[in-house]
Parts: sequence; structure tokens; C-alpha cells
Amino acid sequence: MTSEEIIEKVKADQGEAIDSSEVNLGDAVIFIGKESIHEIAEYLKKDPCLDFDYLSQITGADYLNEDREPRFEVVYELHSMEKNHSIRIRVGLDEEDPTIPTVSDLWKGALYPERELFDMFGFNVEGHPNLSRLIMPEEWEGNPLRKDYPLTIEDVTFTHNREFKQDLVKSKPPTR
Repeated sequence: MTSEEIIEKVKADQGEAIDSSEVNLGDAVIFIGKESIHEIAEYLKKDPCLDFDYLSQITGADYLNEDREPRFEVVYELHSMEKNHSIRIRVGLDEEDPTIPTVSDLWKGALYPERELFDMFGFNVEGHPNLSRLIMPEEWEGNPLRKDYPLTIEDVTFTHNREFKQDLVKSKPPTR
């Protein structure tokens, strides 16, 4: 199936749930609301003509300083191993309620990427069996992939260790 045919089939079968669609650089892309993600994902996986049996990626995006709404987006990349075609699902999330249902019951490969969404973006993934930090320590505050996350917690000064560095340089013989 071509990307155009995939989009037409999805729109014919699930049209009410599809906000918009496009072919971007040869890839089928659909835009849906968060309330439809589980239903659409299950349809894409189980429809025999589509057979999207492989979830290759889930990622988040923060559009803080861009002229668009909503601020956040979750992007799912699906692939059919047998039919060798792909689709991208883009789901917008509001800043006030960045919550999205899990798809880990459909693809076990979603377990860690959904935890990463929680950890790095602060998205609440409803229904996830173990929604906890994946990369950052449990006591960490904030979500490092949000664009409003401070790059440093304290002012960085380099003068406080100048004496130590000079002593270190003096103690090493020059190398040639």
C-alpha cells in the first residue's frame, strides 16, 4: 500500500477520529485527539490490510516558543513488517493536562518509551503498569526535555577551582 492509500483507508474506516492527515516526505501521517489514540492504535494493529505489528518509536515534542497549539505532541511511529509500510500518528496534548492513554497493552515495546515521556516531558500516561522515572533519579524535580526547563540549577562559576587546576597543571610534566 502507498502512503496515500493507507491514509484513505484509515479515513474511510475511522474518519470521525482523524483530525487531519498528510503525506510528509513519503510517509503517511495522521493527526488525532488523545481520546482516540488507543482505538486508532488498536485498529491500525489489528486491521489485516494494514497490520501495523511493530511500534518502532514513541517520542514527545515541546513547541513552547512556536506559533501553534497545543504546546505538546506525542508522536508514534508504526511499521508493518509483513507489508513493509509505515504510518506516523501525531497526538496533541494541552499544557494544562498533558495526559495520554497507554498503548503498552497493544505493543510491549511501548513500556519504556512511555516511561521516558513521563520522565523527560512530564506527560501522564494513563493505564501504564509502572509509570516511574526511567532516566532521571526518582527524587529529581522537573522534566529536562521541556523547553522551559532551566539548563542549570545554579550559576556556574569557574573561578572557584582555578587554584586546583593550576596545581594540577604544575604537577604534570609536559608531554611531547
